[in-house]
Amino acid sequence: MKDRYMKSKILILLFIFIIILVFVGYTVYQYRTTIAKTQEINNEYRKYYNTQVQGNELISIINKTIDRNQKNGITKNEEGLFQENDTNSIKLYVKLQYQEDYTTVEMEKIAKGGIENFIKVYNSASFECTEITYHEKTNNIKTITFTEVVETED
Repeated sequence: MKDRYMKSKILILLFIFIIILVFVGYTVYQYRTTIAKTQEINNEYRKYYNTQVQGNELISIINKTIDRNQKNGITKNEEGLFQENDTNSIKLYVKLQYQEDYTTVEMEKIAKGGIENFIKVYNSASFECTEITYHEKTNNIKTITFTEVVETED
């Protein structure tokens, strides 16, 4: 009888140990999956840093960023701009030359103004990714800024 009682205790402890092991393994798997996804997204944007893209490619980046924010459930304010959430929101800014200076436009305003209109005006314009910032909490991309490259006449 004592032998049977001892076996059942060992089996219960073994079962509890296996449950804990499965839980820890799943947690580590989830953590690594999240890190890999973060790195993938960051690398996707980081490849544009200090490189030039055409206006039509910039529109693709804007659409992808808007889609990513929507999938992540990022809320919008009363102006229709995505709000930062300290974890996975991405803000994309475009600095357009206006007379002698630059004006900064949010991606949502470009989308709201019409992708077709932007393409008509800036299809062949060049833009350089001049700034990337990251969320402190998660190291995910927080903001990315593209600046219109204006060719000067010599």
